[in-house]
Amino acid sequence: MTLAQAAAIAARLGASFAGETIPAAKDGAAWYGPSFDYLSGVLEATGDGVLYATLAAEPGRQATRAEFFALLTAVTPAEQLPAINAITSLPDTEDAGVLALYNAGILTGVDAYGTFAGEKTLQRSEVAVTVARLLEPGQRKQFVPLEVPAQPDPSQYGGDVMTVNGVGVLRLLVVNCMNDLVYYNDYNLYRQTGQRLDWSADYGVGDLKTFFKNAAIARAVRITVQISKEKELGCLAEEMPEKLVPAPERAVLEQYALDNDLLCAKHILVPDEQSAQAVLDGLAASPTLGQFNALLSIFNTDPGMDTNPDGYLFTAGEMVPEFEAGVRSLAFGTYSTQPVQSDYGYHIIWRLDPADCPELLERYREGVYSAIVDGWVETAEIVITDQAALDAIDPQACYEDYLASFVTDGAG
Repeated sequence: MTLAQAAAIAARLGASFAGETIPAAKDGAAWYGPSFDYLSGVLEATGDGVLYATLAAEPGRQATRAEFFALLTAVTPAEQLPAINAITSLPDTEDAGVLALYNAGILTGVDAYGTFAGEKTLQRSEVAVTVARLLEPGQRKQFVPLEVPAQPDPSQYGGDVMTVNGVGVLRLLVVNCMNDLVYYNDYNLYRQTGQRLDWSADYGVGDLKTFFKNAAIARAVRITVQISKEKELGCLAEEMPEKLVPAPERAVLEQYALDNDLLCAKHILVPDEQSAQAVLDGLAASPTLGQFNALLSIFNTDPGMDTNPDGYLFTAGEMVPEFEAGVRSLAFGTYSTQPVQSDYGYHIIWRLDPADCPELLERYREGVYSAIVDGWVETAEIVITDQAALDAIDPQACYEDYLASFVTDGAG
């Protein structure tokens, strides 16, 4: 909304409160002229000549929230703003007029802390809500802003240890990346072998401390590059793949599924042969995917189907061998006419074309996007600014602190 439009609304509201009207502009004159004339007198009385000068100089510029609400404060009599809240301070302004609007239930801010964000440009939706609350007291909002969390002392982060394309990277980020890597590898090793990481063992990566530290630095660089690009493109992290990787032709997705040996299938898991036969009888009467889905809703005991309504998308080794073999034995759009038995029970499988699965597009985009990020990282300018702080990071000590967190006092 422009300054001229914001001024016209404020002038009309002010005139309405005073029992007056704003006349129409004369032929050939600016449409907002009468509103500006009205505000000239109001702002002169309040001593806000600077705001009026801004209106006169830049009527076509987009108004800010601060400018509009300053106009609103100037034209609104105090009796129109009885307090229903008791707000004494705001995170980003001490303006008494703005506080009065908050306490009258006209404003609640842009977040739970009541942030005013006066520098933001003015949106029509904001103006509509404001006018409605001014004219209809029943629409005003009682509001108790949350306390703004105390900002942590930057010194606890240990300062920057390097820059990536000129952007500082905190020591804390490197430490967190390293801990994530250590914990992940420890977890997988324990799950597969029952053993914890042995810092003296040879895992084929050389010195374990050096390996984890270098991997952590590489991950911190990657994160910093991605965050910088997200800010540059004005995107959230989860929006980046879709923004940078358009949906390809179907043939591309089909080839991607083939190259990555991706399979897609639904199944109806039942506990016994009698239930499996009931499902097969139902399919024999109407061998369609619609019928399969109807039977699935009745007989299936696998909760995973609820969270994967488009079917499981998987590759070799990710499902039990019997299920994978059963899927591979089928053509797209066909089902297993004999139940497939595994340790989980009996499976009636319907094989789907992975190119029809929405998750395939997501995987494709993530893969292409990852390659794009690889390119950004390869060309990034990385400068170590505090080698001593990096050298002081001890992966083994962090890991031992992690293990110590699992020690109890014997009470369970």
